[in-house]
Amino acid sequence: MTHEALRNEITEGNLFRALLSVSLPILVANLLQGVLEIVDLYFVGRLGTDAIAGVTLATSLIFFLVTVLIGIATATAAFISRAYGARDYPEIGRVLFHALVLGAGFSIVLMSVGAFFSRPILLLMGAEGAVADAGAAFLSTFLLGIGSLVILWLLIVSFQSTGDTRTPMYVMGAVILVNIAANPVLIFGLYGFPSFGVAGSALATVLARTMGLAILAAIVLRRKRILSLPDQPAFDPTLVRRLFGVAAPSALQNGMRAFASLALVAIVTAYGAAAVSAFGIAYRVEYILLMPGFAFATGTAVLVGQNLGARHPERAEEGVRISLLIYGGLMAACSVTCILYAPAILGFFDPSGASIPTGSSYFATVAPFYVLMAASLVLAFAMNGAGATRIPMLATFLSLVLVQIPLAVWLPGWTGTGVSGVWYAIAIAITVQCGALVVFYRQGHWKSVRL
Repeated sequence: MTHEALRNEITEGNLFRALLSVSLPILVANLLQGVLEIVDLYFVGRLGTDAIAGVTLATSLIFFLVTVLIGIATATAAFISRAYGARDYPEIGRVLFHALVLGAGFSIVLMSVGAFFSRPILLLMGAEGAVADAGAAFLSTFLLGIGSLVILWLLIVSFQSTGDTRTPMYVMGAVILVNIAANPVLIFGLYGFPSFGVAGSALATVLARTMGLAILAAIVLRRKRILSLPDQPAFDPTLVRRLFGVAAPSALQNGMRAFASLALVAIVTAYGAAAVSAFGIAYRVEYILLMPGFAFATGTAVLVGQNLGARHPERAEEGVRISLLIYGGLMAACSVTCILYAPAILGFFDPSGASIPTGSSYFATVAPFYVLMAASLVLAFAMNGAGATRIPMLATFLSLVLVQIPLAVWLPGWTGTGVSGVWYAIAIAITVQCGALVVFYRQGHWKSVRL
């Protein structure tokens, strides 16, 4: 399907076919990313429970540090998809230029954090000894190369927002295959390369993403296309303010989500390295299971943004309903799988078996709520795609800050269930978030947001 034909399909044709056309290439790339997550965790797991715990702490911290960049990416997607739906092609180039400048600026800040503050921050989080060493090695390496990851991410989001999800799929397919191949080589020092341990996992990610950035940047710069930089780019403070008007609530939302994740890790750390390892494995497995959801949710955001730009709000709503049905069914199957095969999943990543009892209790408690998690993801992306980023922010504040964190502190002692009480808090928070998003979505204010 040509670029223009896909645009017409999204704003005028069969929505189910349009959603699949946009989402399936993202799904392929995300599934490959899921394979990478499995391979990465598998090889890190060969280094021991302390290595898994250290990477878990570092990953939670990275998620917190990139919240502003997530906000910029969300705003970029909303502005570009809306402009594309309205056929305002010069605006696409202007938004892309400003997003890249902002992304590069924040990347420099994060690189400084990685260079000087990795270990002190992890120590403040409660990491000790070998766990702190592993976490600091992974974190500093990852953040020093964060610039390549951020610019690549913004370019991918921009391509997807115009409906071109195939180009990023091909590029990310190559990136992930290189990353998978480089992981054991750099972690264990194969074929004459030095052994970097857990830092090798981060280094493989940075090097592979840098390769992907070079390819995608060459496509943008050498081909005259709808998604291209302006011939004479000029910095526009007004556009920056408009972008931050959408980015700030999204950044706050993800900041609260990351803060809640850090708080959970800190709470779980009190139960020992095996508990942190179990939580880290379960968290990574959930991330893998969310890969299809991110694909359909991203496709939904594109459909919503372009149809609102073309002034077809009823088609935007129909696209959301289709996505909810597809992804809700997938996550129901994933829920059953995680409950039935929890020991096998956990044992695959942690050969010592230390993570199995705690991890199994996690899946037994949280996995039944994965369908609600799926609905929350689709609804949040849909409203973000409309530029209504304040609504998901409020739902996140309610569910994670006001519900999940206090309950995670209080329930273990009050119920006498120990770390399982933390899992109950997560399940309750998922339910509250889904309920809040459904209420906000049904009110319909997201359909009239102006950017």
